[in-house]
Amino acid sequence: MVEDMEELRTPPVPLVALVGCPEYHGAISLYLHREQPPLNTLALPDFAKLPILGGKDKKPIDARMPPPLGILKHDWLTKHRTRMPAVLAVLLDRDHVYGDPTQWLQVCTHLDNVKLVLRGRNVKLVVAIVQPTSQGEINEERLAALRKRAEVDAKCCIVFITHEPSELRRSLARLGSIMGELATIFYREEGRRVKLRVEKKSYSSLELSVRYNFKIAVYAEFRRDWVAALKFYETAYSLLQEVISSTSMELQPVQRVVEMKAVAEQLHFKISNLLLHGGKETEAVRWFREHASWYKQMMGPFEGAFLHWAWVSRQFQVFGELLQNRLATASQTPTPNNAMRGQPAISERELQPAYYHHVSAVYMVKRRLAFQASLVAFETFEESNAVDVLAGPPEEVGPPVYVGQAPRLLKRGTDNHSQSPTETEYMRHSILLEKTFKHSVIAIALFKKAHELYQLMEAGRTCYLLLSDMGREYFAAKDYVTAMRILNSVVGIYREEGWVVLLGSALTYLRECARRLGLAKEFAVYGFELLALPLSAPISHGYVSGSEVDTFGNLERTQIHQELVEFLLGARNIPSQEGESAMTLSSALPVHLEIDLLSPLRTVLSVCVAFHSQSVRLGKVTRLTLAILTNLPSPVVFDEVEILFNQSSCNFSTLKNNFVEDDHEDLGSGSMSSLELQPRKWKRVSIDVIAEESGKLECLAVVAHFGPHATIRCQVESMGSREEIPFWKSEPGIDASPLADPMLASLGQKVIQVEEPEALVDISLEAPSPGLVGEAFPVCITISSAGHSIQAGDLEVYFAPSGKSEGGELSTSPTTESEVSPAELLVRHSGDNPQSKDNFELFAGLVEVPEISTGDSWSTVIYVRWLEPKAIILMATFVYHASEEGASKYQYRLHKSKEFDCVETLAIEHHYMPPFRRDALLLGNLDADTTGGQVPAATLALKESTILVVTLKNKSPVPVRLFKIEVTEEDRSRCVVHKSGAVLKEEESIEPSNDFTEGAAVGIVVAPEEIFTQLFWVYPLVPSNSLSVGTISVLWQRAMSSDSNANASEATIPNDKKAVDSVNNQVPLATIMVESPPLVITLDCPPHAVLGEAFTMTTKVQNMTNTLQEVSFSVVDTAGFIFSGAHSDTVSILPRGTHFLSYNLVPLASGIQQLPRVKINSAWYSASFQPSPLSTQIFVFPYPRFDPARYSSIDEAFGSLAIS
Repeated sequence: MVEDMEELRTPPVPLVALVGCPEYHGAISLYLHREQPPLNTLALPDFAKLPILGGKDKKPIDARMPPPLGILKHDWLTKHRTRMPAVLAVLLDRDHVYGDPTQWLQVCTHLDNVKLVLRGRNVKLVVAIVQPTSQGEINEERLAALRKRAEVDAKCCIVFITHEPSELRRSLARLGSIMGELATIFYREEGRRVKLRVEKKSYSSLELSVRYNFKIAVYAEFRRDWVAALKFYETAYSLLQEVISSTSMELQPVQRVVEMKAVAEQLHFKISNLLLHGGKETEAVRWFREHASWYKQMMGPFEGAFLHWAWVSRQFQVFGELLQNRLATASQTPTPNNAMRGQPAISERELQPAYYHHVSAVYMVKRRLAFQASLVAFETFEESNAVDVLAGPPEEVGPPVYVGQAPRLLKRGTDNHSQSPTETEYMRHSILLEKTFKHSVIAIALFKKAHELYQLMEAGRTCYLLLSDMGREYFAAKDYVTAMRILNSVVGIYREEGWVVLLGSALTYLRECARRLGLAKEFAVYGFELLALPLSAPISHGYVSGSEVDTFGNLERTQIHQELVEFLLGARNIPSQEGESAMTLSSALPVHLEIDLLSPLRTVLSVCVAFHSQSVRLGKVTRLTLAILTNLPSPVVFDEVEILFNQSSCNFSTLKNNFVEDDHEDLGSGSMSSLELQPRKWKRVSIDVIAEESGKLECLAVVAHFGPHATIRCQVESMGSREEIPFWKSEPGIDASPLADPMLASLGQKVIQVEEPEALVDISLEAPSPGLVGEAFPVCITISSAGHSIQAGDLEVYFAPSGKSEGGELSTSPTTESEVSPAELLVRHSGDNPQSKDNFELFAGLVEVPEISTGDSWSTVIYVRWLEPKAIILMATFVYHASEEGASKYQYRLHKSKEFDCVETLAIEHHYMPPFRRDALLLGNLDADTTGGQVPAATLALKESTILVVTLKNKSPVPVRLFKIEVTEEDRSRCVVHKSGAVLKEEESIEPSNDFTEGAAVGIVVAPEEIFTQLFWVYPLVPSNSLSVGTISVLWQRAMSSDSNANASEATIPNDKKAVDSVNNQVPLATIMVESPPLVITLDCPPHAVLGEAFTMTTKVQNMTNTLQEVSFSVVDTAGFIFSGAHSDTVSILPRGTHFLSYNLVPLASGIQQLPRVKINSAWYSASFQPSPLSTQIFVFPYPRFDPARYSSIDEAFGSLAIS
């Protein structure tokens, strides 16, 4: 809030005075201040201070009033708020009132002095008798004399109790009530008295009408009658407008204009404050709009214009703060309403405090500009020895008598007229004071305040406008760094949304900031962008235009363009900030500008190119056309233009190479011709390009040279995909098409594919398919000359990624390290290495190819070893030079690829099983069953033979030859493994030779999907919870074509150079649990039986422990046999002993029959055992057909049965 408005900001509070008994003034004052409504207190310590309350006598109501020298008294409101009480309370001690005659006489003297001071003032009087307690005698006669002496009624004469808390509160409440009521009566009577004077019209001056209505409104505020106060303030405001309208303000002195506006400001402030506190925001805004509009035109003389704009700025600032304070406490946000008759509607913007802070900042800038103009005139005509008389000491310069008037010169006389300064003295004093005022600091603070409020409203564009104005003020304050920072944050949105005029205004300031800071590159950038804008009319710099930067018209564009070009050419130095050296370009301080597709300098220089063909052979000529456009206002001449490519050998310079312009002849090689561009007209240039490298040839940029120390590098665009420049999209007078050829203009690209020269060589990749995981898969690569005699070449072999490129073609680049290949490339050892277990080594990737004559061929073998069954793409790239005289000097490159599939060869599985009809009671399995845990993968009996079954299945589509299947023990001292039977021949233990030209291969051929099984005996020697048995090793090889008809018996492989090496697959056996079995049960039974003939079945139970074992058994009957023997019993088996259970059985049916099963129960281990149904099966031959004496073997006996 403005300091001058502090006493007007809050409504006036009634003032009362206290005299006598000063020790109680503090408590009484605090209580009265907390009352509702509150009362301010003026405490007088003793009766000697009573003259402070004195004042001049009131004039009669009908007295004639002379014309005043001013409108509102300067200190009238302050006097009534701080020095002129409405009620005076006289505090008298009880002992003095009821004391001896001397004390009573002193009380009477004090009351007489009080009445003398208050004579003619209408101030209400209250007498309070102060006594400590409510006890005590009251002298009614003396009390009546006291009321008569003080001329007060009984209501205004009270007893004030001080030492009893309850009575003290009652006394304070009674005193406060009486004083508040009397204060209201006082201000009502004062208001009526002034109103009667207005009604009697005892004066002829409108200024007095304004003053009297102001006083009536203030008295109404004292008694909190807001409606009446607002009414009389509005009346005073309207009467003031009549006073102003009755005279011509243009002819009035500056002091008179300042006084009128100061009074209007005070009246309007009171009106606005009352309206806002009454919740009438819209009406307050309407009042302010009329107030600002009416007085904004009342500028007065030119030399006082800065005082006028200071006043206007203060009006907006004060009202904005009032509105902001009101909205901070309002329960609901005000909304715009309909327009009143003859007045526009209140907009939503006018209800926002940010708007008023913004406008206040704008008028603060106008104040600064007006002051600068007044200061120039003042310094021109001011006398050198003139003295500011209004800046003297307080004894010479007094405060003004009326609101808005200048201070008084006390030594010049006794009346107000003679003490008033002259117009010249007043303006000298105002200008000298204004010189110390920090205009830019205040304006920036107002802009920041408005910006913060608008940010809360999310008003983006208005925030950018405020930042732009703020940047200009920083420029005016010579803080160029901050100005550049703020304006740079603004120009981005102006470029994006196409605000050409606002962008041009900001660029003008940015260019000037760069000049004054000595920033050569920024100076050139902002200058070029400013010149390239489509400004059809001169621009100012927003409504805050001033003398810091001139307006920007066509003439200024030409001058700035000439200045900038001469600066870049080195022909002119640019003066920078005061006291600094001028900007000069040199080799140490060059200027290099970069223009990309997102650069704002794209409006300065735009280049698009097009190759005339989409592809070209290496070493062949292709044509490239460039179209260059500039939007600068004047022609531009570049000393040199360079065209840059991604292949540096193709780079082009107008000083060193030939180029062709439209409608011009071909210029000679090494011509020093420069390149001239006309404004807004395409410059078309064609050049010939020869690529010396295959792949992609791309035109990257054009570098234009201004002299030796300045360049502009512009990124080129393809003509087919060129985007229009937004600022110039709709401007007339531009050749819109870069090229005359519409096809080339719409499809032309800046990239061309340079193809390899045609290679007259063929590459073939041959190999059997598919590959098998683990084997060394041979791939024969053959290079055949079909026209070129190969001088020398390099063959590169690698795996290509399995995916394809975006164009659908296979990628010719090898797999990267991040791409894990499923295979590896190998070659055979260059020499014999008998100590090496593998005949291969990793392939280096490159093979040198010897000379190959025309029609000849050369081949090599590369091996592929798969690590997992995935398809791969094998890529061969051959790079060579031809040896013919007429052949090209370039390298020839040829690519060949082929996809190879791979499958898994053998599925190796294994499991354990006990010997036939011999089982061990293993407690590990029983514990796992009873505790709910997992049964071990295999639990074997200690020092008991167990069968290991290894199963191989050929999963590939090609037959394989098995050479050897063995199990390598981990530790023979812990577990022994040996093969069961002789499935392979005796030669199987011999390692097959890798050289298939000697000897013959042995083994077994396994056809696709065929299964081969091998048995081993496993004999654990130590107990263990996790015993490693060993590893299964399978040695195999791809079977050659001659093996396709081989049967399951062994077959030999003939000599074949394509034969591949063998593969050794190794599978570790799972760990097993080994424990000592307490019981071993063996079933002894003949292998077959004859119908009706008896045979013996014996179950042998062995106790493997050192303790006596109690075993119970029971037999399960079957329908195919009758037998003799115990069905159930319990026996005790000695340690390390054996018990036999024998039964005689007679078969009752032929065929496969189920023997009676003996179930064994161990009482000690609470475990039972029952043989499996498979182990208790037997084949029974029919009696008439079978005679064992006639047949020598079981097979012969079964054959006879089948024949019969």
